[in-house]
Amino acid sequence: MMSEEEAYETVKQTLKEEGISPYKPDELDVVASIENCINCGTCINHCPVVAAVGINRFSGPRSIAVELSRSPPEYWSAGDMVYLCTGCGTCREVCPKNVDIPEIVNLIRARIFEHRPDLVPKGLHTVRETILEHHLAFEPWDDEEEKEASRDMRRERFGLPVIPDRVVRDAEVLFYPGCQAEEVAQEVKEAGKAVLEFFEVDYTLLDELNCCGLPSRLMGDDQTARELADELKAKLDELGVNKIVTTCAGCTSNLSYLASRDDWNMPVYHLVEYFREVIGLEKLKEAAKQETSGSKVVVTVHDPCHLIRHTSRQLMNEALEILDCLPGVEVSVSEVEDSCCGGGGLVAYHSSAIADAVTQENVEGIKNTDADRVVTPCPLCTSQLETRLFKSGSSIDVDDLSVFVAKYLPFEEKTSND
Repeated sequence: MMSEEEAYETVKQTLKEEGISPYKPDELDVVASIENCINCGTCINHCPVVAAVGINRFSGPRSIAVELSRSPPEYWSAGDMVYLCTGCGTCREVCPKNVDIPEIVNLIRARIFEHRPDLVPKGLHTVRETILEHHLAFEPWDDEEEKEASRDMRRERFGLPVIPDRVVRDAEVLFYPGCQAEEVAQEVKEAGKAVLEFFEVDYTLLDELNCCGLPSRLMGDDQTARELADELKAKLDELGVNKIVTTCAGCTSNLSYLASRDDWNMPVYHLVEYFREVIGLEKLKEAAKQETSGSKVVVTVHDPCHLIRHTSRQLMNEALEILDCLPGVEVSVSEVEDSCCGGGGLVAYHSSAIADAVTQENVEGIKNTDADRVVTPCPLCTSQLETRLFKSGSSIDVDDLSVFVAKYLPFEEKTSND
């Protein structure tokens, strides 16, 4: 007679042979939400991918949700469209019955990854290889001196001060810049350090950054995503920090999700939120008024989906309050301010034409403003919009919000007064 443990393993093996993965406890609410769908089509009417490429190229959120209620061989047929979703969350936001379509997309991708990895786009397998080898979503620099030279060049370009990396135990805050700011958009990491240093926040970096697991979760590699999350949590415990502050919108939403799912008992802040709730806007206003160039700049703001739809819309109200503290800054409202930039869901790694088509919708809207510059609290949105604006011949620049704010802080005056 089989023991209970042997019986469980037998059932699990049988299910695997049939291509069936039992839902984990944290997935059950997502699956249950499908039953609420009333086929109203509101999600399709608001989907930025459908708007950019048409219903014949991307059949939209509703059809993806329907696939999960089918038997495995049928939902595998969703492989040719489920990877075209940018995961922006607009469908969930407008759904009158709160169907959690972005997480349904993640569930389908996870089951395709487990049972039919041949259906996962090759570009995502390449990203996975990088993550498995380096525990980062972006290929690290081969030569550390070249990385430092690139960092210094970017720091000088944006007028940011030299702040050495700091790794200390028992600091109040972990500053987590994310993989993109660590290896590519280095000015964002430098700006984050500069802001925290200027306002005398007791912070530390990780000795060795590892990915929070969001890219793995988005491609369906649930096992690697959970392993990266566990690795990161072990590092947090080792350092003894009490809070996490990040400048990455995707990391904000994913770390908040992990902290809730796995009971990290640790608040996660985007720098925007930390400014408003902990540092205080009055301190920023007082410091920034010493900026004496007197030049006026008109900016338009882009709202990252990972903040407004996966974390809280309140964050962008706080971003506007921050901009209001900076002298000479005027905000020009864009009609596409909360439209997906096209950079999400890893779509650009295998279907760049789809991602670029979504981005182009933003580019046209931004050009219709009188802004000199786009400001957004997300390195991924910054990169996506900057590239398409440049290719379109526009002279409008794009800044990550942390970089934009850091440029208004009087580091020289502070140093001379210390």
